[in-house]
Amino acid sequence: MGRNSLSKSKPNKPGALLCPVCFVEFVEVTFDCEIDGVILHDVKALRCPKCQEEVFSPEQQEEIQKRVPNLLSRE
Repeated sequence: MGRNSLSKSKPNKPGALLCPVCFVEFVEVTFDCEIDGVILHDVKALRCPKCQEEVFSPEQQEEIQKRVPNLLSRE
């Protein structure tokens, strides 16, 4: 019987978010992004190491929402 490619993959951590396309565990990355004309530095997101799809966890979304009004009020 041939080897299954899944047997070589490492198991995902319990509760880990998986890319819906690749079924690979997302990794946390930090980058700069622009939202509504405001540049946010050091924004955290989750990125698939295989297809590069990016998503925000609920906690990351909440942090961005806190930061955007603060930046807009400084202008």
